[in-house]
Amino acid sequence: MNDKTTQTASGSPRARVLVLALVVALVGGLAMMREMMVRDEAGRPLAVYGPGGPYEPVRACAEAFSREFGIPVTVVKGQPEAIAGRVAADGDAYYGGAPYMMDDFIRAHPGVVDESSVRELFSRRVGIIVRRGNPRGIRGVADLSRPGVSVLDVALENMEALRGDPPGGGTNVGRRVVSGEEGFAAWEGDPGIDVWVTYRSWFVRMTHGEEFLPIAAPDALRATPVALTRRTRLRAEAMAFMDYLATDAAHRIFQEYGWE
Repeated sequence: MNDKTTQTASGSPRARVLVLALVVALVGGLAMMREMMVRDEAGRPLAVYGPGGPYEPVRACAEAFSREFGIPVTVVKGQPEAIAGRVAADGDAYYGGAPYMMDDFIRAHPGVVDESSVRELFSRRVGIIVRRGNPRGIRGVADLSRPGVSVLDVALENMEALRGDPPGGGTNVGRRVVSGEEGFAAWEGDPGIDVWVTYRSWFVRMTHGEEFLPIAAPDALRATPVALTRRTRLRAEAMAFMDYLATDAAHRIFQEYGWE
């Protein structure tokens, strides 16, 4: 009979030392990787994504913020579904064209936006844009249903209720597009369109003598939301940019582009 005690590999002093060394190496490697990732992240611009409507004032604010604080910011525009993958991959902040657009993006892409960080910035007025001289004699929403009036519909702007469309869609919609940028291009390129119910921010870009008739309804004033992403590793810098977007200086920039 053998009286010697058999030691398993996991119980021997030498094995324990080897396991400990492996653990230390692994932890150290992970720490080094995290440090490298943070260092790499710190060396890149903030990545801000959103639709085309608020792009110009957000981009102008980003340039002003970068000049003042030395933090570079890149603003990328696109239709929500087209840029969702990029927001999830490397976005630090995301802005919407209106509160419902932020809500829709969060529902469609759960886990991308930090919902607790959503804040609303300045508002845009919705109104009726008509051609120079208002040849159709449009005075208000009730006139949009008159025979012969051709209305432009932009799906992402969600203007059906403000146009007073009947259930099932507007009978006078003569052209349908998806985004505000597509709507602007359609208005510029198709003189057969008589009316566009949209934001004043598109009207201020027009140069052909168009008129803007404000809609006074309470829901015709829509705020511009912005939020952090969950994946950002530049949270402090991204939050600083969001704080800047709420300043008086940023407000003046937004007003130049048609915001209230």
